[in-house]
Amino acid sequence: MRVGRERLICRKPIKRAMRRGLDALLSPGSVAVVGASANATKIGNVVLRSLSKGSYSIFPVNPKEKEILGFKCYESVSSIPEAVDLAIIVLPAETAVKAAAECVTKGVGAVIVTSSGFSENGPAGRALQDRLASLFEGSGTRLLGPNTMGVLVPAHGLDTLLIPAEKSPRPPTGSVAMVSQSGAVAIAFLEKAAAFGMGISSCVCVGNKADIEECELLERLAQDPVTDCICMYLESFSDGRRFMESARRVSALKPVVVLKSGRSGAGARAASSHTGALAASSDILVDGALKQAGVIRAYDEEELVDLARVLAYIGHAEGDRVCVVASAGGFGVIAADYVESSDHGFGLRMAELSEKTRGDLAKVMPAFSSIRNPVDLTAEVTDEMYDAVLRALQADPGVDCIMMSLELQPPNVTKGLVDVAARRRASGSTPIVVSAFGGGGNQAVLGGLERSKVPSYPTIRRAVRAVAALVDRGAYLKRQK
Repeated sequence: MRVGRERLICRKPIKRAMRRGLDALLSPGSVAVVGASANATKIGNVVLRSLSKGSYSIFPVNPKEKEILGFKCYESVSSIPEAVDLAIIVLPAETAVKAAAECVTKGVGAVIVTSSGFSENGPAGRALQDRLASLFEGSGTRLLGPNTMGVLVPAHGLDTLLIPAEKSPRPPTGSVAMVSQSGAVAIAFLEKAAAFGMGISSCVCVGNKADIEECELLERLAQDPVTDCICMYLESFSDGRRFMESARRVSALKPVVVLKSGRSGAGARAASSHTGALAASSDILVDGALKQAGVIRAYDEEELVDLARVLAYIGHAEGDRVCVVASAGGFGVIAADYVESSDHGFGLRMAELSEKTRGDLAKVMPAFSSIRNPVDLTAEVTDEMYDAVLRALQADPGVDCIMMSLELQPPNVTKGLVDVAARRRASGSTPIVVSAFGGGGNQAVLGGLERSKVPSYPTIRRAVRAVAALVDRGAYLKRQK
């Protein structure tokens, strides 16, 4: 239960079990903001405002203030009368190191250092980061960062991101977890997720990875019951061998999607100046290792969101035989090209519909429409026709996945198609991925599909790419068996 601001100012210390390590980082019972500010333009104020919506005790630390946003201020971390699970340090690098030392002495469970100016800043910065990391060695206190935006856990109301929520919408609670080496990429991911209505279970920005890194988080998220898919943006691997071993184990349990940058020489140099990362020298080796570990690879932040959604909602396809359904012949042809072509396509197979399926389709479709793959429902399509056609295709054992190009323009089509797609998806048989064509009005349809856990995309290519991810995931699971 959230503690009110007035109670925070005057209450007595609460005795409770202290949280440590990743528990303290992701679900703290108490949070200190070191460098909290009364100035609304300062990051220390942004973080405090965002945290104030959560379900934990909050302790601003600022020796110059008595109170900020209704919370009593403390001169230092050591002066806080209660145990502190998590401390967020929003101070310049040198000062942040001193504050971190005080947090370790107090026995804080986990510390987030947002400051830049460490290993990404040359030899002097590297030396400062080494000094910071040495404070935590053997202490039992864990460090996230430095040079990080921290964490977002919507279900817990935990938000340490340095960008105000009014400028960067946060997604709702959901089943996709995100680990990012870049705060900006994480923000882009979260904003795209929010635009779709896709929920997340957690987002952790690892920054320079002086302590907590991607392998540990990957293994932790594999055991998280509310996470169905794990996404990662990485510029480097802290331990490449360990990561591939962890990814192989985790991929057997749930999908892992990785956007690995630094693929080119220029990208590797940029990664080094950004987070002090040492990018892998051969992207061909990285690509092969990721595939062997069962990791699905994305190549930009939009694709990362696209693949996360379809894998979280559906999981996998049993094979690569795809049936395309459309009410416009041109879209069916375009989709078929994306399905089969290995050049600007995904090298899958167009399913061969059985004689029974074609007979069932002929009973409900216009006489002049196509009952072969791609299935062309024509402009005479209705919601009921879509329903009957999808039911027939889901019953065909020769169809592994259905790509439905949904057009709302035909006169007898309504927004009831959202219910049709949701019902067919909930049937638990052949998976359906939707491409919805149209203008601004389509956003409401895409949102309705998203709420029903029907993966839907504004372009045919993105929809077929999602199908390909399901096929890749299914093929990996079969190899493991």
